[in-house]
Amino acid sequence: MIVTLKKFTLIKKVKLTDDVFEMHFLSDIILDFKSWQFITFILPWIWWRAYSILEIVDWNMIKLIIKRLENGRWWSKFICDSEIWYVFQWVWPTWHFVLNEVDNNKLFLWTWTWFVPLYNQIIKCLSLWYNSNIKLVFWLRNIWDVFYSDILINLSKYYSNFTFEYFLSKDNIEWFNYWRITSFLLSENIKNFSEFYICWSPMMIDDCIEKLNILWVSNDQIFTEKY
Repeated sequence: MIVTLKKFTLIKKVKLTDDVFEMHFLSDIILDFKSWQFITFILPWIWWRAYSILEIVDWNMIKLIIKRLENGRWWSKFICDSEIWYVFQWVWPTWHFVLNEVDNNKLFLWTWTWFVPLYNQIIKCLSLWYNSNIKLVFWLRNIWDVFYSDILINLSKYYSNFTFEYFLSKDNIEWFNYWRITSFLLSENIKNFSEFYICWSPMMIDDCIEKLNILWVSNDQIFTEKY
C-alpha cells in the first residue's frame, strides 16, 4: 500500500514550561478526526514519531503539546527546536483508543504531555453538554512543571460538571495534592464514576488498573493507552 504524505507548516510555538511546548501547525488538507487520535510525523533520516492531537482549530490548523526530551531522543528536540515556517511531512490520524460517547460519569488520569489525548476527550465530552460528571486528575513532579492551569480553571467555571485536581510528587504546596495519582484511587473518590481513562507509561497504567480492580472496577470500564 502506498501512503501519501501530507504537509504541516509550523506557524506558532508557545513555551508552556522549560521543556514543554504548545505547537501550532497549518495543514495542506481539511482536518477531521476522532477524539484522542494522533498524527505521525515522518522526520528526516527516515524516522517516524506519533503525537496525540490537542485540538483542531477551524478546518486546517492543528495544535499539539510536545515535551522536549533529552537522553538521545533527538526527534522531540528536532520538532521543538524547529523554526517557524518549517514544513513537516505527516500521516493522517489513526488508532482506536477514542472516547466512549455516552453520558456516564468519567474519570481521567494522566501525567505530563500524556495530558494531550485525554484533554481532547474531555473537551469533546463537554462540547456534547453531557449531564455526567467529568473529572481530571493531573500528576506532575514540581510546581514549575504545571501548565494549562488557567485553561482548566476557566473550563471548570464554564462547565459546572467539570472538576480537576493536580498532584505533585516532589513539592508539597498548598492548593495542590501531594504524591501520585494512584493515591487518589480510593473507594470514596471513585465510587461515582463508571468509566476510567488512563494514558501513561505501561507500569503506571498497570498499577492503576490493579488498584481499580481491587475497588471492584471491572476492566470493561477502564480505557487505556500505554506509551
